Amino acid sequence: MKIPYRWRKTSTNQYSTDEEILTELSAEYDLVKTILEFRKLSKLKSTYVDALPTMINPKTGRVHSSFNQARAATGRLASENPNLQNIPIKDEAGREIRKSFLPRDPDYVLMSADYSQIELRLIADMSGEEAMLEAFIKGQDIHRATAAKVYNTPYDEVTSDQRRNAKTVNFSIFIRCRCDQHFQTTGN
Repeated sequence: MKIPYRWRKTSTNQYSTDEEILTELSAEYDLVKTILEFRKLSKLKSTYVDALPTMINPKTGRVHSSFNQARAATGRLASENPNLQNIPIKDEAGREIRKSFLPRDPDYVLMSADYSQIELRLIADMSGEEAMLEAFIKGQDIHRATAAKVYNTPYDEVTSDQRRNAKTVNFSIFIRCRCDQHFQTTGN
Protein backbone atom coordinates (compact mmCIF):
# COMPACT_ATOMS: atom_id res chain seq x y z
CA MET A 1 0.00 0.00 0.00
CA LYS A 2 3.09 2.19 0.04
CA ILE A 3 2.39 3.52 3.51
CA PRO A 4 5.55 5.38 4.54
CA TYR A 5 7.46 3.80 7.40
CA ARG A 6 10.10 5.78 9.28
CA TRP A 7 10.36 3.76 12.49
CA ARG A 8 12.81 1.06 13.48
CA LYS A 9 11.79 -2.44 12.47
CA THR A 10 11.26 -5.27 14.94
CA SER A 11 14.02 -7.69 15.94
CA THR A 12 12.79 -10.02 13.18
CA ASN A 13 13.10 -7.21 10.61
CA GLN A 14 9.32 -6.70 10.31
CA TYR A 15 7.40 -3.45 10.31
CA SER A 16 6.11 -2.71 13.80
CA THR A 17 2.36 -2.55 14.26
CA ASP A 18 2.63 -1.07 17.72
CA GLU A 19 -0.34 1.10 18.72
CA GLU A 20 1.65 4.34 18.90
CA ILE A 21 2.88 3.94 15.32
CA LEU A 22 -0.53 2.91 14.01
CA THR A 23 -2.22 5.80 15.80
CA GLU A 24 0.12 8.23 14.09
CA LEU A 25 -0.53 6.61 10.69
CA SER A 26 -4.30 6.47 11.22
CA ALA A 27 -4.56 10.23 10.74
CA GLU A 28 -3.81 9.71 7.05
CA TYR A 29 -4.83 6.12 6.32
CA ASP A 30 -8.37 4.85 6.85
CA LEU A 31 -7.24 1.23 6.74
CA VAL A 32 -4.97 1.83 9.73
CA LYS A 33 -7.89 3.45 11.56
CA THR A 34 -9.97 0.34 10.83
CA ILE A 35 -7.19 -1.93 12.14
CA LEU A 36 -7.01 0.04 15.40
CA GLU A 37 -10.80 -0.14 15.80
CA PHE A 38 -10.74 -3.90 15.14
CA ARG A 39 -8.01 -4.38 17.74
CA LYS A 40 -9.92 -2.37 20.33
CA LEU A 41 -13.16 -4.29 19.76
CA SER A 42 -11.36 -7.66 19.68
CA LYS A 43 -9.73 -6.88 23.03
CA LEU A 44 -13.06 -5.87 24.58
CA LYS A 45 -14.70 -9.01 23.20
CA SER A 46 -12.06 -11.43 24.49
CA THR A 47 -11.45 -9.65 27.81
CA TYR A 48 -15.06 -8.94 28.76
CA VAL A 49 -17.80 -10.17 26.42
CA ASP A 50 -16.37 -13.71 26.14
CA ALA A 51 -14.77 -13.88 29.59
CA LEU A 52 -17.44 -12.42 31.90
CA PRO A 53 -19.94 -15.28 31.44
CA THR A 54 -17.24 -17.76 32.49
CA MET A 55 -16.69 -15.77 35.71
CA ILE A 56 -20.25 -16.08 36.98
CA ASN A 57 -20.31 -17.61 40.44
CA PRO A 58 -22.60 -20.67 40.28
CA LYS A 59 -23.94 -20.06 43.81
CA THR A 60 -24.82 -16.38 43.41
CA GLY A 61 -25.29 -16.13 39.64
CA ARG A 62 -23.17 -12.98 39.74
CA VAL A 63 -19.63 -11.88 38.85
CA HIS A 64 -17.48 -11.02 41.88
CA SER A 65 -14.30 -9.06 41.31
CA SER A 66 -11.43 -9.34 43.79
CA PHE A 67 -9.81 -6.20 45.17
CA ASN A 68 -6.20 -6.27 46.24
CA GLN A 69 -4.32 -3.38 47.82
CA ALA A 70 -0.92 -5.07 47.89
CA ARG A 71 -0.74 -5.70 44.14
CA ALA A 72 -0.20 -2.16 42.83
CA ALA A 73 3.10 -0.43 43.62
CA THR A 74 1.20 2.73 44.55
CA GLY A 75 -0.93 0.95 47.15
CA ARG A 76 -4.10 1.57 45.16
CA LEU A 77 -6.80 -1.04 45.13
CA ALA A 78 -6.42 -3.27 42.09
CA SER A 79 -9.49 -5.01 40.68
CA GLU A 80 -8.98 -8.43 39.12
CA ASN A 81 -10.96 -11.35 37.74
CA PRO A 82 -12.43 -9.26 36.17
CA ASN A 83 -10.44 -6.05 36.17
CA LEU A 84 -13.27 -3.54 36.40
CA GLN A 85 -10.87 -0.59 36.28
CA ASN A 86 -9.86 -1.23 32.67
CA ILE A 87 -13.32 -1.20 31.12
CA PRO A 88 -13.24 1.90 28.91
CA ILE A 89 -15.68 4.63 29.81
CA LYS A 90 -14.89 7.15 27.07
CA ASP A 91 -16.16 5.13 24.12
CA GLU A 92 -19.56 3.63 23.38
CA ALA A 93 -18.39 0.00 23.33
CA GLY A 94 -16.95 0.30 26.84
CA ARG A 95 -20.09 2.01 28.12
CA GLU A 96 -22.18 -0.84 26.70
CA ILE A 97 -20.06 -3.40 28.57
CA ARG A 98 -20.41 -1.39 31.78
CA LYS A 99 -24.21 -1.64 31.44
CA SER A 100 -23.91 -5.39 32.11
CA PHE A 101 -22.99 -4.68 35.74
CA LEU A 102 -26.19 -4.30 37.73
CA PRO A 103 -26.91 -4.19 41.46
CA ARG A 104 -28.47 -7.31 42.97
CA ASP A 105 -31.87 -5.61 43.42
CA PRO A 106 -33.30 -2.12 44.00
CA ASP A 107 -32.05 -2.14 47.59
CA TYR A 108 -28.43 -2.20 46.37
CA VAL A 109 -26.34 0.25 44.39
CA LEU A 110 -23.07 0.01 42.53
CA MET A 111 -20.55 2.52 43.74
CA SER A 112 -17.55 3.87 41.92
CA ALA A 113 -15.02 5.62 44.13
CA ASP A 114 -12.21 7.77 42.82
CA TYR A 115 -9.70 8.92 45.37
CA SER A 116 -8.86 11.83 43.07
CA GLN A 117 -5.10 11.39 43.20
CA ILE A 118 -5.06 10.86 46.95
CA GLU A 119 -1.41 9.80 46.97
CA LEU A 120 -0.32 13.02 45.30
CA ARG A 121 -2.57 15.09 47.58
CA LEU A 122 -0.90 13.50 50.60
CA ILE A 123 2.57 14.10 49.18
CA ALA A 124 1.70 17.75 48.48
CA ASP A 125 0.42 18.17 52.03
CA MET A 126 3.25 16.29 53.76
CA SER A 127 5.96 18.00 51.71
CA GLY A 128 4.37 21.43 51.69
CA GLU A 129 5.26 21.65 47.98
CA GLU A 130 3.63 24.95 47.05
CA ALA A 131 3.03 24.35 43.33
CA MET A 132 1.26 21.04 44.00
CA LEU A 133 -0.79 22.50 46.85
CA GLU A 134 -1.78 25.46 44.69
CA ALA A 135 -2.90 23.16 41.85
CA PHE A 136 -5.09 21.11 44.19
CA ILE A 137 -6.54 24.22 45.87
CA LYS A 138 -7.45 25.63 42.44
CA GLY A 139 -9.04 22.30 41.46
CA GLN A 140 -6.59 21.87 38.59
CA ASP A 141 -5.50 18.60 37.04
CA ILE A 142 -2.23 17.97 38.90
CA HIS A 143 -0.50 16.34 35.92
CA ARG A 144 -1.40 19.24 33.62
CA ALA A 145 -0.26 21.74 36.29
CA THR A 146 3.06 19.90 36.68
CA ALA A 147 3.51 19.85 32.90
CA ALA A 148 2.85 23.59 32.72
CA LYS A 149 5.64 24.16 35.26
CA VAL A 150 8.09 21.64 33.76
CA TYR A 151 7.59 22.82 30.18
CA ASN A 152 7.08 26.50 31.09
CA THR A 153 3.81 26.40 29.14
CA PRO A 154 0.45 27.99 29.98
CA TYR A 155 -1.81 25.48 31.76
CA ASP A 156 -4.42 25.55 28.97
CA GLU A 157 -1.80 24.88 26.28
CA VAL A 158 -0.30 21.70 27.78
CA THR A 159 -0.33 18.88 25.22
CA SER A 160 -1.37 15.28 25.91
CA ASP A 161 2.26 14.16 25.59
CA GLN A 162 3.43 16.81 28.06
CA ARG A 163 0.71 15.79 30.52
CA ARG A 164 1.64 12.12 30.15
CA ASN A 165 5.31 12.93 30.85
CA ALA A 166 4.34 15.01 33.87
CA LYS A 167 2.26 12.13 35.20
CA THR A 168 5.39 9.99 35.11
CA VAL A 169 7.25 12.74 36.98
CA ASN A 170 4.52 13.01 39.62
CA PHE A 171 4.37 9.28 40.28
CA SER A 172 8.16 9.06 40.25
CA ILE A 173 8.12 11.60 43.07
CA PHE A 174 5.53 9.47 44.86
CA ILE A 175 7.55 6.28 44.50
CA ARG A 176 10.71 8.13 45.58
CA CYS A 177 8.91 9.39 48.69
CA ARG A 178 7.70 5.87 49.50
CA CYS A 179 11.24 4.50 49.04
CA ASP A 180 12.76 7.24 51.20
CA GLN A 181 10.16 6.58 53.88
CA HIS A 182 10.93 2.85 53.73
CA PHE A 183 14.66 3.45 54.05
CA GLN A 184 14.17 5.78 56.98
CA THR A 185 11.99 3.32 58.88
CA THR A 186 13.86 0.11 58.07
CA GLY A 187 17.41 1.31 57.52
CA ASN A 188 17.54 -0.80 54.31
